[in-house]
Parts: sequence; structure tokens; C-alpha cells
Amino acid sequence: MKNKRYIYILVGFLMLCNACLYSDNEIFYVEPIPDLPPVIDVRTNLDTIATPVVEDSLLVEYDISIQNGKLYFVEAWLPGRSIYESDTSHGSFWLYPHDVLTPGIDTLHLDIYYSSNTNSLADVTGYEALEVNLKYGILFKW
Repeated sequence: MKNKRYIYILVGFLMLCNACLYSDNEIFYVEPIPDLPPVIDVRTNLDTIATPVVEDSLLVEYDISIQNGKLYFVEAWLPGRSIYESDTSHGSFWLYPHDVLTPGIDTLHLDIYYSSNTNSLADVTGYEALEVNLKYGILFKW
């Protein structure tokens, strides 16, 4: 009987005191005045080839330069299959004939995500991005 009384006293004490305190230590100060918009320049070795052909393999090289912004992510993909992912502004990857299900012309997508430079809270924390989508017709031969 004495133990139940101590339990009731403890529960009553916990209900009267502040059991849950919340403190947010991360504060983001933002000047919502946008900077200059980013200017992006993307160059690949596929730019000079009319219809690139993949018989054995094909090396795809890219070079991305962004003024007034920063690169977040680069993704290369064919319909139904991711080929390459990176966060670097210079890189390369290989295409192989078995990357597609059937031989013929398919579309290689090169998606580039970069900062919007708007100085909004989402931009400062890295959750606001612009996207450039480049498409290249590639002939796959088996």
C-alpha cells in the first residue's frame, strides 16, 4: 500500500513539472535579396557527333561550369535505367550495348541540378534547385 502512494506522488510530480522542453539550436539567418541568377554552361563530347553509335562501348565526358551558383547533382539515365550519378562538375561514364533492352536509337538524358541563388531559406539550406535536362539520341548496336 505504501508503494502505491509513492507512485501516485511521483506521477503527480511529473505532471506538474515541465517534462518536455524543446530548443532549436539551428538558426538560419537569411537576407531574402536574390543574388545574380546562375549561368550554366554544359559541354559534352556528344555535342559534336551527329548520332553517336554504341557498338562495343562509348565514353561520355562532360564539363559543367556554373557562375553565381553551385552544382548539386548530375544524373545520366536511359529510359528505365540509371547509368551514372555524381556531384562533380567534371566527369565521364561509359555506355554499353547491354544498357538497353533492344538495339536501335534510344535517348540518353543528362539531368543537372544546381543552386537557384535566390537566397531564400530553401536555397540556403540546399533544398531549392534548378534543373537542366539535356537529351542525346544514341544508336545502340548489338
